[in-house]
Amino acid sequence: MKSYVSFFAVLLVGLFILPAHAQKFAYVESQRILNEYQEYVDAQKQLEDLRNKYDAEYQKMVKEYNDLLQEIDSQSLLLSPEKKQQKMQEAQDKALAIEKYKYEKLGPQGEFYKKSMELTKPIIDKINKLIAKIGEQDGYDFIFDASSGSLVYAKPKYDITDRVLEELNKGLPPSKKSKK
Repeated sequence: MKSYVSFFAVLLVGLFILPAHAQKFAYVESQRILNEYQEYVDAQKQLEDLRNKYDAEYQKMVKEYNDLLQEIDSQSLLLSPEKKQQKMQEAQDKALAIEKYKYEKLGPQGEFYKKSMELTKPIIDKINKLIAKIGEQDGYDFIFDASSGSLVYAKPKYDITDRVLEELNKGLPPSKKSKK
């Protein structure tokens, strides 16, 4: 019985522990890199300044709109129907201008988003290239990001995407197979 336990222990070491030593792993803390990398910190400061500028302009527009509504409300009995209608139209135009401004400046494809991509994408690309370079130079098989738990570098030889696609596409008619 003792020899079976020893045999399985050796087998387990051989199957699981030794191959793990053959691969080299590392990790980075991306959030720390971003917090401490001055070029990124500077870009974030620029973005914060731009956001504050847009927010200030937006708040000014909202205040003007609210002031106009208050003016309409307080003078409602004194205004002629035509003048009241004109002021209401002016308020509606201001409301539309506010929404347009918010969308163009702060919306999902607005100026702030574009500026953010313009400033941060080259920095992120630079960091990712450096991680890949270190991975290659130091012989790492995998580098993980401790902040997000994602893989940030892997040797291409471990990519089995093509194999998975081939298996998925087996037996499908030619028109249903994905194009390479």
